[in-house]
Order: sequence, then structure tokens, then C-alpha cells
Amino acid sequence: MFCVSLNGMGTQILTLPSSAHELTIGSHATLPGLFPINPALFTAASNNNPYLMINRGNWYGDISLTQIGYNTLSKNKVIHMGLKYTGLTDLEFRDEIPKDDAISIFSAYGLIADAGVAFKNENQRYGLSISFVQFGIYTEYSNGISFDLGYLYDMKNDYSFGISVKHVGKMTKLESSSPKLPSRLSLGFSKKINFNSLYNKIFCSYDWNSIASASKVYVGNKFSWNRLDILAGYSVSENVSESSLGIGLNLNRYQLTYGTKFGSQGIGQPKILSINILMP
Repeated sequence: MFCVSLNGMGTQILTLPSSAHELTIGSHATLPGLFPINPALFTAASNNNPYLMINRGNWYGDISLTQIGYNTLSKNKVIHMGLKYTGLTDLEFRDEIPKDDAISIFSAYGLIADAGVAFKNENQRYGLSISFVQFGIYTEYSNGISFDLGYLYDMKNDYSFGISVKHVGKMTKLESSSPKLPSRLSLGFSKKINFNSLYNKIFCSYDWNSIASASKVYVGNKFSWNRLDILAGYSVSENVSESSLGIGLNLNRYQLTYGTKFGSQGIGQPKILSINILMP
């Protein structure tokens, strides 16, 4: 359990989903939002009112997820600022001799503060973000800097193609060695299908992670009618498949979205509640 918990944390906290949309639809290079994996797709209100987003949930292994972000439009550029915290408590410190009680209890945490900018040139979008990363366990901790780049091309017939390169950087030493950042390449396409008041968008993406043992393929869908959103997704990698469902409600200045994921390994059920607030 100790090793599993550490593998669930570490620098892989950078790859955990940031919102209910990402958890349910998937980590797509063409999925816009306040916390997209593609920094070219940071979104903001066109009337210059800033967006505030709050995400709260749990990942596998009872890892807690908390994130808050702020996006605003400035001179035709979207400016993003965000803070993400992941935590794991009640880890037991034991030696090689079996005992009923642990020697001590400790925790592990991850903290990410990021800032980014996105802009559009006709049917092309570009984005850049930089993150300060801190990961700690017991009495040790490591700091680092990570850079993300993103691009999206809006094609004819409501098709889009996106690509992002994430987590390029370096960490300081954690005890005796420096943790490796999970350098990540994501590329994919999406297709809009609108009919009267019905809106539907299909997503498909390929995701490669330098630390993960296998790459992953995501397929997702967002269906919207009036104020209601229905979200669904499926992902597959070597020996692992996951499905997810979510629902969203748009209430003028407020957007509430809840999503959950079901994995084939039966090790938990991640869930995230996202609240978007359009500020005055």
C-alpha cells in the first residue's frame, strides 16, 4: 500500500484531471476550458468578465484534488492563473519487523501554481503556460519548473486538430535523486455536430507519457441541450480500460458539473465537482 500510494502521487500529480469535464470526457488536446491540457484552449468570457473556477474531488487511492483558477480576457489574449493541491494522508511508516501499530503516520502532497496565455490568429490558436511544482513526502520535498506549449487548428466542416507538449522541465533532488517530470505529448481531433437547439461534440485523442508504462487513447462526447450538459468518455491503455459519465447545469453566471470515472481494475471511483463562476 505504501508503494502504491507513492506511485499515485509523485510528479504524476501533473497528469491528474483538473476538472469534471476532463475527468469525464477525457484528456483531449481539443477540449477547451479554464484548465485545459492544451494551453492554446484557455477560455474566457467575451465581455471581459473574468471566470473563477473551483474544482474539488478525489482520485484513485483516496488522493484529494483541489484546484482554483482565474481566467480573463485582455487585449484579445486569455490570461490564466491557477493553483492545484493534491494530498494523501494516513500513510504508515513501518520497518521490516511486523507490528500491529505503525511507527508513525505521515502524508504526501503536491502543489502546482501555474500561469499561462492563449491567443488566436484567424483559425489558429496558440498557448503557453509555466508551472511551479512542489512535491513533498514525510520530511523531504522537491521543487521544479514545468513548461507547456499548445496549438489548435480549426478546419472546415467544424473539425479541429490540436497538439500539446507538456511538463518539460526539471525538479530539484528529493533525498538523493531528482524526480522525473512526466513529459507528455497529446494530439487529437474533434467534430461539432449541431442540430437546431441540440449541440454535440465528439473528441478523440492520443496521449503519450514519458513515465507511464503505456500510451493511452481517449474517446469522449459532450451533448448539450438548453441548460443541460451530458458528458461521457472512454479511455484504454495496455491492460486498463476506463469509462466515465458526467452531468452539467448552466445557470447564467454559474455552471455546475459533476463527473465520475469507473476503472477496470476496481481500485476506486474518482469523482470531481466543478463550479464555474462568471465574475461581475
